[in-house]
Amino acid sequence: MRLKKSLILVFLLLVANPVCAEPLDLKKALVLGLQNNLDLKVVALDVQQADSGVLGQKSQFDVTAELAAGQSEAEILTASAFFPGESLTVETFSGKFSLSKQFATGLQSRLSLQGDRTEGGSSDFLSDQLDPAYQANMVLDLTQPLLKDFGWNANLAGINAAQIRKKQAALSYLGRAVQLVAEIEAAYLELAKAQEEYRHYTLARDLAQELLDGNELKLDAGLIPVTEVNEARSALAGREESMLLAQQGVLLAHNSLIDLLHEPEISQSEDLQVEFPKLDNSVFPELEEALSQGLNKRPDLLQMRLETDIRQIELDYADNQLWPRLDLEGSYALNGLAGDDQGAGSVYAGDWNDALSGAFDRDGTQWYAGLRLTMPLQNRAARAAYDSSRVSKRQTLYQLQRREIATETAIRSAHATTELGAKRYEVAKRYAALAEETLEQENQRLDEGLSDTFRVLSFQNALITARIREISAKVDYYKALSTLFAAMGTNLERYEIVAALPRIGAE
Repeated sequence: MRLKKSLILVFLLLVANPVCAEPLDLKKALVLGLQNNLDLKVVALDVQQADSGVLGQKSQFDVTAELAAGQSEAEILTASAFFPGESLTVETFSGKFSLSKQFATGLQSRLSLQGDRTEGGSSDFLSDQLDPAYQANMVLDLTQPLLKDFGWNANLAGINAAQIRKKQAALSYLGRAVQLVAEIEAAYLELAKAQEEYRHYTLARDLAQELLDGNELKLDAGLIPVTEVNEARSALAGREESMLLAQQGVLLAHNSLIDLLHEPEISQSEDLQVEFPKLDNSVFPELEEALSQGLNKRPDLLQMRLETDIRQIELDYADNQLWPRLDLEGSYALNGLAGDDQGAGSVYAGDWNDALSGAFDRDGTQWYAGLRLTMPLQNRAARAAYDSSRVSKRQTLYQLQRREIATETAIRSAHATTELGAKRYEVAKRYAALAEETLEQENQRLDEGLSDTFRVLSFQNALITARIREISAKVDYYKALSTLFAAMGTNLERYEIVAALPRIGAE
């Protein structure tokens, strides 16, 4: 009877899983963490900020409207024979509306419509026929750089860099998601390990209690000395202490996991149960494949490669700024004139509408075309900026190479640890099976009177230690797999999870 009961307890020691709510599986924990983790949400907002940066860079090509109005008065001294007085007072009311725009080639354009109303003194001039006089002007100004600031590369540099930074922000989000998944996996496995250890220590305590109960019966029957009972009592106390320490470990691991998930229902649960995920050795890649995937898929490497693109854009722009500024300038204007006739029968008699119509009827035109050269003689600022950009690019290339080497080292180490971890786990399982078999044999010897409490307790401790080592080896192997896939940057793909970016502008 004693042997049967001990074997039942040993079996429970191996497969025990207390009746509780539905366990939280690992994939669900990962999804909850990606949905609710506040640190990940903070990084997601960087994408929105980067999108605003692109919009800000594009603003340099926005159309700018300008509206101005003013009044001026001037008293002009004169000594004209046609004017008897000593001075002339002129009042001018002016208004101007213009539209300006810069284009990707560097072309700067400005279209202006201006009107002036001049009054005062004109009737005293025999040569003047209009008072007040209305002038309307429509002017188109164009300036096209030919060297410095010429072309799409120079003028779109800011936009192109901002768009790459937006991609970097998305990769940063993906990288944080990869890191978060690894952190949740580690915390989840630690909780699974702590719960398994607690179950084993609890059942080990039950084994000691059962042995103590049997020894007390034998002591009452005069079959064993009291020292056998005391040995069992001491073992029971020691295992109760181990059980409490294991319970503390469960509490700490539980808190570490819920701190990453940020899920209210789980956070309020005091009896969260997890289980070891099932392993699929078919997804365990060979070293060369792991290296290839890691060097091509790790978000931080992709982010660093994009940084080299930004440095090249900055270098190209700095190279363009070394040139002197040579601008092709052009201007074309239409002028219209009208006003109140002072009795001389002017053909321009009329009001504002007549002046504006006259401008469109080409009453008067003017144009200008020319080149303007601006060249700093020393050009130290541009040369300093170019040298700085060239050094920055070189630094970024070195950083990328260092990151690639570090990635390769991390993958090689994780791959080796995973291979050894799998072998260690198999050895630990065999060791635990042998310890179980040895304990069964010793229990038989105890029932036959060929063993004692000390030996049985020793073999029980050996089995407990073997099972704890098996759990540790299993968790270490699982963690090594997690570390390998995280080093490759493919741990989201491993669980068929897509870390989609939140919609821009969404809360």
